[in-house]
Amino acid sequence: MNFREEIQNMLRLTEKMTPIESNRIIFAISTIGLLIGKENLLEISHNTVIDLEEFSRKAYLYIDDKQGKEVLSIALSFLPHKIETFMFVNVIEIITKFDLKHIVLDLGINSDSSVRNEVFSISSIEWINSLVSEIFKTHGGHSIYNCDCGTADFILHMFNNNHIEKARGMVISQQDYYVALIRKYFLNQDLEIVNTNTFFAPKLKDKVDMIYCSYPLIFKYEKEEVAQMIDSWNFRFEFNKKYSANLLWIINALQSIKDDGMVISFVPDGVLFNGIDEEARRYLVLNNYVDTIISLPIGILPSTAVKPSLIILKKNRNKKSIKMIDASKIYTEQRRYVYFSQEDIEEIIKLYLDDIHSDCVIDVPISEILANDSYLGMNRYLSDTIENPIKLENVTDTIFRGYQLSASELDRLSLNEGEESIYRIINISDIQAEGFVSDDLRKIKYDEKKKFEKYIVEDGDIIITAKNSTIKSAIYRGNKIYKDILSGNLIAIRVNKNIINPYYLKAFIDSKVGALALRSIQTGTSIITITVNGLKEMKISLLSEEDQEAIGEEYKINLENMIDLMEKYKIAARHSIQIFDEARINK
Repeated sequence: MNFREEIQNMLRLTEKMTPIESNRIIFAISTIGLLIGKENLLEISHNTVIDLEEFSRKAYLYIDDKQGKEVLSIALSFLPHKIETFMFVNVIEIITKFDLKHIVLDLGINSDSSVRNEVFSISSIEWINSLVSEIFKTHGGHSIYNCDCGTADFILHMFNNNHIEKARGMVISQQDYYVALIRKYFLNQDLEIVNTNTFFAPKLKDKVDMIYCSYPLIFKYEKEEVAQMIDSWNFRFEFNKKYSANLLWIINALQSIKDDGMVISFVPDGVLFNGIDEEARRYLVLNNYVDTIISLPIGILPSTAVKPSLIILKKNRNKKSIKMIDASKIYTEQRRYVYFSQEDIEEIIKLYLDDIHSDCVIDVPISEILANDSYLGMNRYLSDTIENPIKLENVTDTIFRGYQLSASELDRLSLNEGEESIYRIINISDIQAEGFVSDDLRKIKYDEKKKFEKYIVEDGDIIITAKNSTIKSAIYRGNKIYKDILSGNLIAIRVNKNIINPYYLKAFIDSKVGALALRSIQTGTSIITITVNGLKEMKISLLSEEDQEAIGEEYKINLENMIDLMEKYKIAARHSIQIFDEARINK
């Protein structure tokens, strides 16, 4: 256990403080110790009945300059008004055993493993800072602007590791601003920290070499909020709809970098392909600003479950393509969170710098991206890995979505005890992970027979989720007793069996290349949406009839084996809870 965890545990148990509150106390005491000296800090704490007013008065006696007193005032504001005397002294004694300047400048208040569930600036995450700074290092530059810099962790990382000469940070949080000001005081570098009440600040008057946009991934705004920022741009931007804030911030950043500058921005994956942002993406692609897109793992940003990507943008590019990197599987897992190790960062940087193409690195021509509604999701452009590709609609008789059944209507249609029906409803929960539909389906009335008929599934239909947290699919095996109806959150794919084997199609969907094909048409990240039209356009691999039969038959046999094994498991599981009682009865 390091000293910070020791203090956090002490203050959590005795003072009921959160890790961030404890970290701010550590930061404040370290700051005061730097200002007045360790010996004086210890003397005050030992000779004062801990009263914040008395403690503050004595601390001020050791400082002569105005700026030092301002910094002391900020540090004192982080201390709680009431804290047990012995606890306060214990904390001071622990802290003063260490390098106080290192604590103030290098130990992130919001970045340690004990604050995973807190919401804080992206620029406070140490492994993200390391990755972004390494990318900037490949480009080079002397000045940087960090939007939403938080407590200036990233800026300090850049000064310490990349030898920048000048930095500017914009911060929204008042408390983070105070921390950044204290760090600026001790850093002795050309650093400007600006506190603002809006994320939509106008473009910079003095352009910089690099800009890091570490804004929130999901941010809602009113159109009036962005007017001043858009008015500052040196071109006319038609603001016809509320685009994602992250794309507006990127465009603003491009107005603030030099002609050979670089912008790195975090974005939620949705802005890469959603419909509302098509025009904003088209502006970026058409002007050849987008250089590289790196898809990152879910959970790599501890404060959100949104899947993120990094967009790297440059001016005056001479390339006619955009590099896309899938780094979603590059991470290190520790307990309940994931992070980038140094080896992970080196692997991503290698993918970024190398010209080698693979399943996780491709270059997509700008002309192709523009032809695809400026879609920037990597998976749409992996169709060249599909053997003999063909659109799914060309091998199907129909693709339809299920019956939209409300909860009240389902209650009305549900059977009373003793009633029977030939109609059953298939819900998402009935789609088994192994790829088949449960046979234990809910029976419903058929008082309005006609409205159900077009939603009845047939033997060999592929069923897939239309909206769910994960994609689930199954092949429907028909029966002669019931007519099974598809519910509204599911889609049925009815193949033309003269062209394609349904079990072959299910095997393709389950494959790695099939999963990529599905991802190319999905929208959303936390809730994944697949549409009928998207499925029609999806590319699949159409092999020869002989290959289809071989693959389809093997898939069918394997599926039947799994179903048989699951049934045996159920029987064995039921028997386990009966063994003891049966043994006692038979004795």
